[in-house]
Amino acid sequence: MNSSPDSGFLYPFGEVSCEQELEVLQEHYYEYFYDQSPFNEEVLDPEIYLIVGRRGSGKTSLTKYFGFQKVIKNCHNIDVDEPVIYNNILHRIEKRQYQSTDLAVNEVRNIWEYLIWSLIFNQYSELDPAIKRASLLFSNAGKPAQFFQEVVKGLISKYVDDSGVINDELNMVIHGVIFTSAKEKVIEFSKKEPVIVAVDTFERYDRENTAMMIVTASLIQFASDMNISYARKGIYIKIFVSSEIFPYVKESVISNTIKYIRDPLYLLWRPKDLIRLVSWRLHKHLTATGHAFAFKDIEWENFDDVRNKMWYPFFGKTIQNMRGTSEESFPYILRHIQMRPRQLVLLCKGIAQIATKEGKFPFFKDISISKSMAKSETLLADEVLNSYDLIYPNAAEIITALTAAPTIFEGKYLDQVAKKTSSRWPSGNYTASAFRRLVSELGIVGRVRKQDEKTGIIAADFEYNMHDRLTLNSDDLCVIHPMFYYKLQVRKDEHWLIYPFPDHEDYEEM
Repeated sequence: MNSSPDSGFLYPFGEVSCEQELEVLQEHYYEYFYDQSPFNEEVLDPEIYLIVGRRGSGKTSLTKYFGFQKVIKNCHNIDVDEPVIYNNILHRIEKRQYQSTDLAVNEVRNIWEYLIWSLIFNQYSELDPAIKRASLLFSNAGKPAQFFQEVVKGLISKYVDDSGVINDELNMVIHGVIFTSAKEKVIEFSKKEPVIVAVDTFERYDRENTAMMIVTASLIQFASDMNISYARKGIYIKIFVSSEIFPYVKESVISNTIKYIRDPLYLLWRPKDLIRLVSWRLHKHLTATGHAFAFKDIEWENFDDVRNKMWYPFFGKTIQNMRGTSEESFPYILRHIQMRPRQLVLLCKGIAQIATKEGKFPFFKDISISKSMAKSETLLADEVLNSYDLIYPNAAEIITALTAAPTIFEGKYLDQVAKKTSSRWPSGNYTASAFRRLVSELGIVGRVRKQDEKTGIIAADFEYNMHDRLTLNSDDLCVIHPMFYYKLQVRKDEHWLIYPFPDHEDYEEM
C-alpha cells in the first residue's frame, strides 16, 4: 500500500505523536487535525488556563491548534519552548536549599512573569515604542525562537546566582516603569488583536525533584493570577500539565488549591470521539486514494452515521477475541486502551500493517484483529510504565509481581504480591500501600463497580478516567486492565469480560 499522496503517512491513522505528525505534515498539519474534539472548543474558553492530561491525550496537539484556530479572530499565538525554560531554571535553582516551599514558589513565579511578558512584548513590539523599549530590555534578537533563547539565558545570568538565589532586582524590573508601561500598552492592542500563550510542560517528572515541582507549581500559580487579570483583556495563557504528576503538585506544592486550581480542563476522551478520530482520518485517506464509497456524505456529528458508514464496513460489527468468542468491535478495541488517541492510533496502525501484508486493506474485519492488537498491547503497556519511570523508579520491575495474576481478585491479593517487590523499591520507599498506589495510578488495577451475569461483563473504575485518586482497599474486588494482559501474562477468566469504562452516559452504548 502506498502512503496517502497528500499526507505522507505510511498508514492512514497518523503517527503516534504530534511531534512526528508535524515532522511529516509540516505546514499541512492543520489539514489532518481532528476538529470534532470537544476539547477544541473548551480549551478556547477564556476561563480555562489549566489543561491536564496523561501522555498521549493530545496536549501538544492542542498547543499547535492555537496557531490555526478560527474562533478567536486576529489572534497571535506564542508556543513556548518549555525545555529551554525548565532546563535552564532547574540547573540553577536545584542547587538551593529552600526553608519554605511556598517562599520558593513565590520567588520562581517572578521568573515566569518575566519570561511570559517578555514574549508578549516581543509579539507586539512593532506596534508601540513603549512596548519596543520593554522588548529591547530583554534581548536584541529578532526571530521569536532566538529571542526566547536569549531571554532565558539573560534572565538566568543576570537575576539568578550560582547558588540559586533569585535577586531582588528581578522584582524591581517587573514592577518598574518600563515593564508596567509596556503592559498597559499591550492591553490597548490585545483587545483587538488577542494573544494566546501556550506552555506545554514536561511529560516525565521526578516527584522527588523539588526544584522541578516548584517550577511547575509556580507556573500554575502565575497562570491563575494572569488569567484572572488579563483573560478579559485579550491575553490568554494556557498551561498544559501532565496528569501523571498533577496530583503530587496539587497535593503537596500548590500553596492554595482553591485559589490557584480553578476548573482545570481534563483531557478525558469520550469513546465516540476516539472512534470518530480514526474513522475521520481513514475516510480522508481513502478519499485521497480514490476509494469508492457506497455513500456521498457522512454526518460526523451523528455517531450512528459514522459507525454505520465508516466503522462497521471496515472494522466489522464483531471481533473474535483471543478466547474464540465474539465481542462487539467498538468496545473490544476501546477496552484494550486507556482511552487516549495515541494508544488508539498505535493499535489501528498495527491492524493496518497486518491487513496490508495480507492484502486485505482497508477491510480490517477480514483479518484477525485480536491477534494484530496483541502485538501492540505490550508497547502500550511499556509506554505507560515509561511515563511513570521517574515518579516510580523501577516500576517496570515492580509490577512483574503481578505476573500470572488472575483477571479478578480481592484487594488483599495486592498486599500478598507487594511483599515480593520490597527489594526493588528505592531504599525506604516500600510499603504495601505504596504498591497499591502504584498499580492504581498507572491504571493497571481497577475496582469492580458492577458485574452482569447475563452478559458476563464486569464494569470497573480506573484512575485514569477520574479527576482524583482511586483508592484500592483490601476488601475491594479488583481487576487487571486488559491492556496489561500480555505484559503480565494474566490468567484470563473464561467467563468475565473486563470493561474499564467509567460510570458515564457516554459509555452506555457499550
